[in-house]
Amino acid sequence: MSSSKAPAEQATALDAELFAIRLGVVKATSFDVKYIIIITDSLTAARRAVNASVHSGQAHSLAIVQALRGFFTNHPDRSIHFWDCPSKVQWSLHFLAHEDTTSTKIAAEHHPATSLDALRSKSTAACLNAWRTSFARPSFQGCHFFPLKGGIKNLLQPSYAKGGGWLPFIGESVTLCARAT
Repeated sequence: MSSSKAPAEQATALDAELFAIRLGVVKATSFDVKYIIIITDSLTAARRAVNASVHSGQAHSLAIVQALRGFFTNHPDRSIHFWDCPSKVQWSLHFLAHEDTTSTKIAAEHHPATSLDALRSKSTAACLNAWRTSFARPSFQGCHFFPLKGGIKNLLQPSYAKGGGWLPFIGESVTLCARAT
């Protein structure tokens, strides 16, 4: 059994999972084994692992595909399997690996590498923050804005995700939709 760790720098959880898959596949293909089993709680990362098209973690995917190419060349009996193991199940081996990985803290370098998805996430957060700050001013809202409340006392804030903060609360009410628009 072997283990290795490396900092993922500034990355999203998906990019960090893809990097972990890369470390595992590259290490596993260096041994004389017939099959590789990757246990992950992110099927999206597993799909990206063997997808060499343009995406945030493309460099990891290319390294994985290159390692697998050598692994499968002239060896038709070899295989790789991806097993989905949701974190909430807390399966002992996966849980121990997850705990070991997330408990490791490494100080960031002066100019750490940043993944494309991490930059997108940071940009989106800054945009939403600016939007919410501006929206708090009545002059930005306008004088005929119809405020909606989510839950008991919380005013709904602007959002871009899943139809925004307001559209799900409008539902199928034609009159409410007319007033909101």
